Amino acid sequence: MRGLRAILVLLAVAGPVRAERWDLTAYLTAVRNRNKDLELAAQDREMAGYQKKEAKAAALPRVGLEAGYNYNITDYYMYFDRGALAPGATGTVKAPFKRDNEYNAAIALQQTLYSPTVGRAIEAAREYQNVADLVYEASAQRVLVEAKKLYFQCLLLAKVVDVARASATNAEDNFHDMERKYSHGQVSHLELLLAESRWRNAVPQVQQAERNLQLAVNTLKYLAGIGLDEPIELAGELADIPAAPDSVAFDQVVEARPDLQALAWEARLRQTGLEAARAAHRPTLTGTVAYAYSGQSNHFAFAEENHLWFAGLRLAMPVYTGGALEAQVQKARVELSKTHLRLAKTKESAAIELENARLRLREASTRIESARATVATAEKAFRIAETTTREGLTTQLQLKDARLGYDQAMINYYSAIFEYLAAYCDWELATGRVGTDG
Repeated sequence: MRGLRAILVLLAVAGPVRAERWDLTAYLTAVRNRNKDLELAAQDREMAGYQKKEAKAAALPRVGLEAGYNYNITDYYMYFDRGALAPGATGTVKAPFKRDNEYNAAIALQQTLYSPTVGRAIEAAREYQNVADLVYEASAQRVLVEAKKLYFQCLLLAKVVDVARASATNAEDNFHDMERKYSHGQVSHLELLLAESRWRNAVPQVQQAERNLQLAVNTLKYLAGIGLDEPIELAGELADIPAAPDSVAFDQVVEARPDLQALAWEARLRQTGLEAARAAHRPTLTGTVAYAYSGQSNHFAFAEENHLWFAGLRLAMPVYTGGALEAQVQKARVELSKTHLRLAKTKESAAIELENARLRLREASTRIESARATVATAEKAFRIAETTTREGLTTQLQLKDARLGYDQAMINYYSAIFEYLAAYCDWELATGRVGTDG
């Protein structure tokens, strides 16, 4: 198994099933398009668009239409003083006032002519849309970084499986070699048992490595919306590492990171909210133009009709609200202050994240070089131990120790590469430069 490419082939069902091939770019694209958390964030962004339309609607004309019909089952009368109709007459007289059938309809147009609150609401909706877009992008970057790390982790675990399988195969070959030598009296029974023990112990280590790999792949599928029973093939080499990134000015980081920009826009939104709370003390002027129709008849016909056109203005202004409006102003001021504090706190955290990513990259790069040299030494020691064990110059325990040292050196080497790639992903997130590529 030594030298096997770091290509993971997982078959969910027995038999020859063609697995779909996923490179890192294709996988990250699938995550952005299918991930459930990002779908929820996209719904929030869509909701912000509707809120923006709703705010704009408050400044547009509103037209309403009403129509109705009544059938009067009983008569409706009006009573008149006879003296009002004929001087000197006494008593009252009643006359039917309603017909059997009544029709009415009205249409009205209303337009807000002056309202500081409406203007602030439109501005706030526009700012909220920007916040929602940036929050979505920040969520996407976090999910993509998590997906990248998981992809690299699967490649690492695939390497661990390769090392475990190679170790088990080597142990099995060595055991069979010891069997042949034992049958010819060249080795002792103890040496044969030690060789068999080494082989038997290697088998569960392979199973454990394969289990860890399967668990990681299940999570990898979940992030990209891939069915658990769908066989996949991850193409890539863990050794393909990007060069160390150049230093980035923190001002550029602030401009690039969507979470920081989202907080900056939220501060603008809170400022607009404060101005809107203050504007609630000001008057609102509304204009109305309307037409009304009414008619009635004892038959199904339009008769005794009335047509009414009218126009009007309505001025509304709060005079005393028991302190409610002032409380709204104070609440908006506190929310603005809290947002400024969150922005300052997040900037400090971003600076620490950036510096930590740089330190981890530097350390991982050093570990890779050290681990590469250790692998070369451990492999040479193992090859010598293999040869000398066959010639009876070293024991099975010495061979086992040499193999364990070689396997551990290989795993340390791949782990150092994974740590570098993980630190690089964190650097991308810290600088706001996460993309759907490798």
